[in-house]
Amino acid sequence: MVKVKKIKLTAKELRAVKNAVAAAKNLVLANKSLVAANQAFVVARKELDHKQKIAVQKEEAANRAKIMQEAALEKKAVAEQEMLAAQAAGDKTRAEAEAAEIARKTAAQEAAEAKKVAAEQARLRAQAAADAKKIAAEARKVAAQEAAAAKKIAAAQAKARAQEDAAAKRAAAEARKMAASEAAAAKKIVAEAAKARVQAEAASKKAAAEVKKIAALELAAAKKLAAEQAKAEAQELATAKKVAAEQAKLQAQKLAAEKKAAAERAKLEAQEAAAIKKAEDEAKKNAAQEAAAAKKAAAEQIKLQAKEASEARKIAMEEIAAAKKAAAEQVRLKAQEAATARKAVAEQARIAAQELAAAKKVEADARKMAAAQVKAIAGEAAAAKKAAAAIKKAEAEAKKAASVPPEPVWPFSAE
Repeated sequence: MVKVKKIKLTAKELRAVKNAVAAAKNLVLANKSLVAANQAFVVARKELDHKQKIAVQKEEAANRAKIMQEAALEKKAVAEQEMLAAQAAGDKTRAEAEAAEIARKTAAQEAAEAKKVAAEQARLRAQAAADAKKIAAEARKVAAQEAAAAKKIAAAQAKARAQEDAAAKRAAAEARKMAASEAAAAKKIVAEAAKARVQAEAASKKAAAEVKKIAALELAAAKKLAAEQAKAEAQELATAKKVAAEQAKLQAQKLAAEKKAAAERAKLEAQEAAAIKKAEDEAKKNAAQEAAAAKKAAAEQIKLQAKEASEARKIAMEEIAAAKKAAAEQVRLKAQEAATARKAVAEQARIAAQELAAAKKVEADARKMAAAQVKAIAGEAAAAKKAAAAIKKAEAEAKKAASVPPEPVWPFSAE
């Protein structure tokens, strides 16, 4: 192993070496500072870019908000125009609908009144017809009762006639029976006389004369009785005729009474018809008055509804004006908010610009400092290189002076 001879450096060389080492350390530190400054610059640049990007985004958002606000204002104006047009159309439609409804109600009321009047007239006519039917039924009932009474009287008269006829027939039958009895008695007497004539001619002649006399008397009595019976029958027939005449007279009187009652009924019916017609006229007059009153009330109602519609339109216009005012206030507030937002965005952009300017200034200062440090480090490096060159030159001279290279003194070491 070759031993290296140690060479003792001078103080100037030592200082130069120390300065070179310190310069190297300072260079390393400067490089580190430069790297840190570059990193800080990169970070600041990134933050600045980010803030610029945010500022641009905020500005774009503000522009978009402004565009949206303008579009919203345009849409609001169009909507207000459409609302006014729709409101006008709605007012017109409502007015037409109200007029149509009022006309319909008026027509319905008039039709109802007309139906009511017609129903009342029909009721009056039906009542009059019912009264007439009732009166006719009463008249028919009275006529039927009178006819039944007449039939009863006629039946009683017929019964009396039948009884009288039966009595006459019984009397005639009694007379015929008596005549037959007398004839039988006469025949018996004749037979006895004939028998007696056989017994005694003289007595028989006398008896025959007596019998003939008795028979003549009996025949005269029978004729008288028949004449009396015929007279009684004639009297009964005259009585029956008189009764029939009385009945005919009563029937004629009844017919005259019925005709008079019919005339009275016709007169009453005419009076009732006149009363019904008068009532109908009064009902028509009342219906016309009621219809006029209903029309007047309908006109008043239409006038009131028109007034209410005018008031409602006035209130609606006031509400629309209030809504427009509120909308304008909202637009103003939104404009103020948008202006405030734009102001805030401008403020943020100004702050970002200030920060960017500060960052640029810091960057410039850092660059300037880094350049100064680099310059200082370069000077120190040049000095170190110069010292190193001097050292190398001294070493070369030392090597040249000695065949064996000297052993270096600190900071060098030999193995």
